[in-house]
Amino acid sequence: MGLIKGQLTFSRYRVAGDLPANPRDFIDRQIKLFAFKDLLSESEKIMGWTSLENVLDTDFEYANYLLDDYIIFSLRIDRKMIPAALLRLKILEEERSRMEEKGVERLYKAERNDIRDAVRLNLLKRTPSVPSFYEVCWSLSGQWVIFGSHTEKVTDDFEDLFKRTFDVKLIPSVPWNPSFMEPDMVRQIQTLEREVS
Repeated sequence: MGLIKGQLTFSRYRVAGDLPANPRDFIDRQIKLFAFKDLLSESEKIMGWTSLENVLDTDFEYANYLLDDYIIFSLRIDRKMIPAALLRLKILEEERSRMEEKGVERLYKAERNDIRDAVRLNLLKRTPSVPSFYEVCWSLSGQWVIFGSHTEKVTDDFEDLFKRTFDVKLIPSVPWNPSFMEPDMVRQIQTLEREVS
């Protein structure tokens, strides 16, 4: 948890789009609507927002994500991973059992596909999820967001959920591009460029 203590690796974004007239009420409603729901699921991936201070708090009691001008919370992603070798082994076992049961030497492709889907679903039900947590810091007045990951798959999930939740788009910030810099910094660079040329 780098925002609270320790080191922080992050991606920075600019927020493109407008929030409603009363953004705090809108954010409160939306963050609760898209909060992490700890459901017994057969999905390989479940994600949603949690409190930064207590990742088990998905109710956001007392708007504990507000800190002056900043909205601070976490993205929780739970993934279920079935090792490919285990899946292959269980499919072969089930196919062999089905062939012995039917007294045949081969199964039709549709039957093999049904077995594969049933075995995969059964393994997903029994496989525990592995949770991951990523910090989010959003400056409403500065219109920027810091997200605690560089991993492409994770940042893609974050960008998608952020857009669905708050109906604004995140644009990755490129530090050397003037359109992503603070206005004062752009003016200082332009002044230096004029002086050098």
